[in-house]
Amino acid sequence: MSKTVGAEGWTVVHQARQKHYDDRYYGQFLGTRKDGRWIVGRMWSGRSMDDGFHDGGWDWSKRFAEPSSTDAADAALKSYVEMSHETFVWNRVFEQRVGEAIDAYWAGPEVPGAPRLSAGWCRTPDGLPGGSTVGLPFHEAKYRLLQYLRSTESTARADLSPRTFNLHDAVELIRQANGPFRFQHGYNAYWLADDAS
Repeated sequence: MSKTVGAEGWTVVHQARQKHYDDRYYGQFLGTRKDGRWIVGRMWSGRSMDDGFHDGGWDWSKRFAEPSSTDAADAALKSYVEMSHETFVWNRVFEQRVGEAIDAYWAGPEVPGAPRLSAGWCRTPDGLPGGSTVGLPFHEAKYRLLQYLRSTESTARADLSPRTFNLHDAVELIRQANGPFRFQHGYNAYWLADDAS
């Protein structure tokens, strides 16, 4: 889901709202702007799923503008998960679903005529295979590669390999990609590949 809320122009990357035991609806949203800033907002409580925004506004928000958009997104994600307990929308897969929504936003929309590519990763020091996909529509391959990067970040140990891409640069490389490429992040290699080559 991506839609703009109100005059402030935040693009909503994720939102959650549900009915609580007091018969009122509570919810929250996570949004961003093209300049890399992120926002975590609490919707108004109300009597339906659709009355969380009043005239495009919301109850409360916190904004994140870190030196890198990746750091800002990580800080916003942490705050968003913490808020989910207050708004009664948390469940066991909440953080995973929000991470997926961020990656889908970063992968961008489908590009007509873009190549089909496979996404993959492996550990490079020992050559251990990681994972890979079949050829996918371009935006979906970028999404899968972002998912691989997110799920392997803790074991990549980029802090021990300063000559490789850092997390922010790796995410930006994937976001800006327009064809096949390969890069090293810590102990892992990641790629988008043309299966025909």
